[in-house]
Amino acid sequence: MKQPKQPKPRKLQKLIPVNWLEFITDYNLKLAIPVGPRFQVDVPDWTGRPHEGYDESNNSKWLGTQVWPIKDASSDTKVDLIGKGRSNFCTCPSPRSIECVKHHVNDKKVQLQFDLGPAFWKWRFNEMGQEVSKLWNLEEQKQFDCIVKMNPTSEGKSFLKPALECFRARHSETIVSYYFNVYVPRRMSIKTRAGIKIVDTDDDEDGKDSKSSQKRCRSGSGKFVRTRYLTGRR
Repeated sequence: MKQPKQPKPRKLQKLIPVNWLEFITDYNLKLAIPVGPRFQVDVPDWTGRPHEGYDESNNSKWLGTQVWPIKDASSDTKVDLIGKGRSNFCTCPSPRSIECVKHHVNDKKVQLQFDLGPAFWKWRFNEMGQEVSKLWNLEEQKQFDCIVKMNPTSEGKSFLKPALECFRARHSETIVSYYFNVYVPRRMSIKTRAGIKIVDTDDDEDGKDSKSSQKRCRSGSGKFVRTRYLTGRR
């Protein structure tokens, strides 16, 4: 009696690490939303008799509560050309500098807060962008930078678990929010201001600088040393 053949063990495919920073900035990777009669349903108007238990007054509970525009508020609007952007003229002492950009971003944030009113907090705009950095002190921000550098995504590692172990009082949602709202934009701003045409966008640093940076992180020293973030040629 012949024994049945044993199935060959499957080889585990090595997961390809995802470079999240490169994925975010690559607009070619965005999925298209199919539009047309093959993808959308055409629902005709109901012309028959309503259901016996139908009550039109109950429809309002499914519509939710109107947050914006505010009821009984002025409906005056400013009509500007969409996509025009800000004029090149700037009264800042150092136009296009970091301080200049922060100043104009803050002005727009204040204007948005004024226009939206309570909806600004209802939609949690106060928890977006650089506002998230105010919830982290300087020492915590340095520790987070070290954790990301010691767990580069280019090597298939994840910073989330080590970060949760380091910041036990914070939830994963808070850590991920800081990564995408603060850490990634800061790295992108460094690259755009460096003027380097060919840039390594991996989270880990290169060569000796990377190893020395990881040693400083492991040592737990409070002394902050500026290191080289980018590599490339001009």
